[in-house]
Amino acid sequence: MARGRAVLSPGAPEVEAGVEPVAAADRAPARPPAARRRPPLPALTGLRALAALWVVLFHYRTDLEALAPWLAPFDRLLAAGYLGVDLFFPLSGFVLAYNYADVLRSFSWRRTRAFVQNRFARVWPVHVITLHVDLAMAVAAGALGVGEGGHRRTGEAYVQNLFMVHNWWNDRPSFNGPAWSISSEWFAYLLSPLLFLAVGRVRRARTFLPLAALAYAAMLGTYALFALPNGNLEHLFFVRILGEFLGGAFLCLAWVRGGRSLRRLLPLLPLGLLVVALVPGASSGDYWMAPVLGVSVAALAASSGWTARWLSTTWMVAAGEASYCLYMTHYLLQPVVRGLRQWGDDAWWSAALALLAVIAALGAAAWLLHVAVERPARRRLYART
Repeated sequence: MARGRAVLSPGAPEVEAGVEPVAAADRAPARPPAARRRPPLPALTGLRALAALWVVLFHYRTDLEALAPWLAPFDRLLAAGYLGVDLFFPLSGFVLAYNYADVLRSFSWRRTRAFVQNRFARVWPVHVITLHVDLAMAVAAGALGVGEGGHRRTGEAYVQNLFMVHNWWNDRPSFNGPAWSISSEWFAYLLSPLLFLAVGRVRRARTFLPLAALAYAAMLGTYALFALPNGNLEHLFFVRILGEFLGGAFLCLAWVRGGRSLRRLLPLLPLGLLVVALVPGASSGDYWMAPVLGVSVAALAASSGWTARWLSTTWMVAAGEASYCLYMTHYLLQPVVRGLRQWGDDAWWSAALALLAVIAALGAAAWLLHVAVERPARRRLYART
């Protein structure tokens, strides 16, 4: 997968991509009934909105800074927006561990099938719609085949996208670029039942913090040793998703099974972002911030401070619920954004109107897909458990 210099580092991610609202108490029962659902923690839903926005700012920072020069001092922070994916991935692991680790701690075909079906329903409908939008745009523009930077719009890549395995075989993007992280997420989803079955046998909750540290260390060490000049790991796509997904899952289990609250570490997130914004080279495409982002997810889950309250507001939760659609549609709007930028270059007033139009277009596309596709598809496809 590409690092920050690559055009596609959003996931996710979504590019967690595909995170549900979650919640926790400081100490969860050791063996909660499978049917019991913990109360929601909407702050993690609001956090999704910030992660998706960071990715959008990363991809369009040149256009936005041209329309709004006052954004230029924040260029280093915007250039680090590829790390939005590295916030999505641990958030996904944290959420799924919280909601499913106890349910899937013993094997059941019915529960496993329901889990996979619900994960499929969460990501595939939006993915397949945006795939075909990209395909239609490529046909109209005569852009099928292999394009700049190895971007693949081929028959083989199309079939791989339908099954969400397109990033498993090739580190180059295909069709709707940010969807590479959905392929990685799908890989983690399919492994999750085995993961939760394995950790169900771990009796000492304190074991999970070292496991989280080990997951991140393995990821960062692999990138340090084997990353290509373009920042990718050839044929090792799973390193980034597993390091961060497992990190988030283990941090969650350290909390809910052992009460290891990390809320006092929440200031690490603004401190890390401050370093990224102020230190040259800190947003050069490396992943040193990844563990900070994972710990921040866990700290926010246990927090009841003003940050959690703000992220839990109605508007932030609504934005978080539509964040997957924002992530999956924003890259398709390049012709609109670039056209508005050109139109807005003439004067300050046209630049201001163009900036407002860009925001409106991105928001409208995301909300339309969320309301017309994501919500109905989840209602139809979700397994009732």
